[in-house]
Amino acid sequence: MEEGQPKPPTYSQEPQDPPPQDDDQAPPSYQDAVPTSTTSGVIPYRPFPAVMNGYYCMTGIKTFFLCGATRSDRLFIVELHTGFSRKPPLGLRPGILLRNGTDPKDPIIAAAGDESQWASRAYAFNSATYIFLPPLEPRASIREMDEETMRAVKSDDGSVAFMFSVEVGEKLQRERFEWVKLKKGDDEEAKSGGFKLVQVSNRHGRPRTSSGDEGPSSSRATAEERETLALLSWSSGLSKMTHAFSLQLKGGARSMGDRWALLVVITTLRLWQMNVQGRTSKVSIAVEGKLRGG
Repeated sequence: MEEGQPKPPTYSQEPQDPPPQDDDQAPPSYQDAVPTSTTSGVIPYRPFPAVMNGYYCMTGIKTFFLCGATRSDRLFIVELHTGFSRKPPLGLRPGILLRNGTDPKDPIIAAAGDESQWASRAYAFNSATYIFLPPLEPRASIREMDEETMRAVKSDDGSVAFMFSVEVGEKLQRERFEWVKLKKGDDEEAKSGGFKLVQVSNRHGRPRTSSGDEGPSSSRATAEERETLALLSWSSGLSKMTHAFSLQLKGGARSMGDRWALLVVITTLRLWQMNVQGRTSKVSIAVEGKLRGG
């Protein structure tokens, strides 16, 4: 660690600035952050605030910052992974990396990428995403990351959604969620489009090793009745030159826990990347479904 430069807390440390506070009292700058206490022990990263924004770096296109409510409130650095370096956890697969701080040398706390190194080719029509998270169970090495998946599904009305499963709450019960695509005008808070996150299941889900973890999406009528847990909105106008997106954690998000929040953040970054690549369109997902026999 460079002299004078603050670092995010490690697995065995609490943040040194501000001073430690009671467990039920959030740090001053993160009063609206999602709670991070779970039965799995001390977490390795700082709490995620209820409002986050992605801002591009002026020095290059391979990295950008995940910030809080303002651009000056830098929380994490995000790195685009091409696959040429072959470094873990993504290896050859193109994708995106979330580091535990604002230094490019900080450790990776989550990653998301293509199913294979060829999946992003125009002719591939493969929207499957492999996600890597810190291990849920204690292990000898933190480098042995847990693997999840996010796949595109189609609602009964033909709209696009991306589904994933994750452990939530203090009991780490596995539940299923989906990012439902919003068109321009669908939501007043996402005028340029984006995604909203809703919970699909409210029961104990299948084990993460199950190949059928992602089931079919439910009907649009049911989806509209569900509570929105997060809202991802794209920037518009001239602000798109510097501001990539906004992410808001809403409603029951506070009860979901730190692992859920981390997965929401890394899937947000992945959806931004896939949207830029044109891989979240209804046409692309429809073609993919036909090729897979859907």
